[in-house]
Amino acid sequence: MPPIVDALKVTPPATMTAAGVFQTTAGSNLILNAPGSNRLNGKQFRVKASGWVTTASGTYTATIQPVLYGDAVLSTVTTKPLFSATAGTIAFTGTVAGAVPWAVSAWMEGDTLSGTVSGAGESTAGVTYKIRTQLVAPVTTTINFATEPPIKFAIGIATAGTLGATPKFIINEFTLDQE
Repeated sequence: MPPIVDALKVTPPATMTAAGVFQTTAGSNLILNAPGSNRLNGKQFRVKASGWVTTASGTYTATIQPVLYGDAVLSTVTTKPLFSATAGTIAFTGTVAGAVPWAVSAWMEGDTLSGTVSGAGESTAGVTYKIRTQLVAPVTTTINFATEPPIKFAIGIATAGTLGATPKFIINEFTLDQE
């Protein structure tokens, strides 16, 4: 099924913030807005993101952990993690740059009556797979699916260890589709 919303067709990302959230070329956070007008009220939908992390050649070991954020309030969306992937390891010794692919899928349902969104997410980071796990519900405010947009999403990557010189965080997909 084609996506309802594709954040990368609206504006391509350029970099990540110091907090590890993808940004647009204009320097603001890359936000995926769910459609309002009750289009998703009481219906299941899915948010997907994927990409990879690359780095220069060298000797290092680090972990990457994709994080899906979501909230109804734009100013706090990147502080509300809904799902954190299990960390994948990027370990490399040699002269060829290393890379780790990552992907996150989250299935959700929400409604205006309850004012919440719930669901489950699963992920891969390199060869590490995280089985489907319950999402943490956003808590800032009641979600109203009649508003435009009712909920916003952001994607980021938490890292630990040393990634080597000039790491690049690439996002290939950041979409919302209806089941």
